[in-house]
Amino acid sequence: MDPKKVVAARSSSDLPTSLREGETVLARGVISSAIFWKAGAVLLFALLIGLLAPPLGYFLCLVSLLMFIYTMILRSILMLIVTNQRIFFRSGIIKVDTVQVRLERVESVEIQRTLVGHMLNYGTVVLTGVGSRFSFIPFLANAAHIRNVIDDLLYKRDQAKEKSE
Repeated sequence: MDPKKVVAARSSSDLPTSLREGETVLARGVISSAIFWKAGAVLLFALLIGLLAPPLGYFLCLVSLLMFIYTMILRSILMLIVTNQRIFFRSGIIKVDTVQVRLERVESVEIQRTLVGHMLNYGTVVLTGVGSRFSFIPFLANAAHIRNVIDDLLYKRDQAKEKSE
């Protein structure tokens, strides 16, 4: 990896802590713009209802605006970063959870997609750690890439264990 990118990652404000010596960022989760689909659907519904019942349409427009604001805040908080030693997750609005999982503690990684997620090309990465801790980040546009990077790291870790035994 380019040393300039590593230095930029070390000073980046989206990392919960600074990177360790020899640690490099391998992948970053990209939050999909499709995160706004629910707010857009409510706005469209509000416009249609507004033709028949304007007061209800105004109310639904207000609800849609609040949903857009909530989604913008959520999009700025959600984070997933994979390094060669750890995985960082950040999620939540009222209670923000920041999780750092060492690769030795990861058991599996999977992608969950809803029908809408499949159509809009986003997924939820679910990470299972030792002790049955589930961590997940929804609305990732590059969920398959993230899963493949983590899976490759887990495969290399398992291969190294087999050689040392």
